[in-house]
Amino acid sequence: MVARTAPLPNIKKLFVPDPGYVIIDADLDRADVQVVIWEADDDDLKAKIREGVDLHIENAKDIFGLRSIHDVTKLQRQQTKGFVHGTNYAGKPPTMAKTVGLTTHEADQAQKRWFAAHPGILEWHRRTELQLQTTRTVYNMFGYRRFYFERIEGLLPRALAWNPQSTVGIVTNRGLMNIYRDLPQVQLLLQVHDSLVFQIPHNAVGTLLPKIKTALEIVIPYDDPLIIGVGCEASSRSWGDCKKIDWSAQAIN
Repeated sequence: MVARTAPLPNIKKLFVPDPGYVIIDADLDRADVQVVIWEADDDDLKAKIREGVDLHIENAKDIFGLRSIHDVTKLQRQQTKGFVHGTNYAGKPPTMAKTVGLTTHEADQAQKRWFAAHPGILEWHRRTELQLQTTRTVYNMFGYRRFYFERIEGLLPRALAWNPQSTVGIVTNRGLMNIYRDLPQVQLLLQVHDSLVFQIPHNAVGTLLPKIKTALEIVIPYDDPLIIGVGCEASSRSWGDCKKIDWSAQAIN
């Protein structure tokens, strides 16, 4: 007989707003992948982001060599999420095969199809590798640099990941500072890489939400400027009870 494991408790439910307040979780939408797409200057993926399509299904069509998005299975969509993320950060076929449940040959062929469809990503890899070899640094569009003092060999995945992760962290923190400076009614509670948790007075929801959204819309200064969209979840009960709402909401349950 196989022992059943009890489900883990929702720890977020321990965090409750003060009386008269509601708790808000503002989360950057597909943040890291958007920075990768803009680094690659991939017009096709940019268009899909702007259209708001299911990017995992669209990418699965490219990776598995399918004719239509309607041919994509649920398993292939799930495999694509991890495969694209790892491949974008220079994961090799054996690693990606183990990660998503493919054979090494299948992962190798999938990566070839991915880079053929989106050559700008491979060019970003080459550009980053050249920066490491010549200057031991990588930088993001805000002008911040990361220096590496260890051996260059094997650093590429870390250097690639630093760019979007640092960019997203800066966007989140600049949004936080905008709120701290301009919206004193908003009580900031927590920063979680690409999201902010805060509480606001229940009777000021309709007034504050649009201002918070504007404060979080930070321009990343590419030649084609990028503003990462922000989603919103809220609850009057706890962080763990937060549900998706529109920024134009006038009240929160």
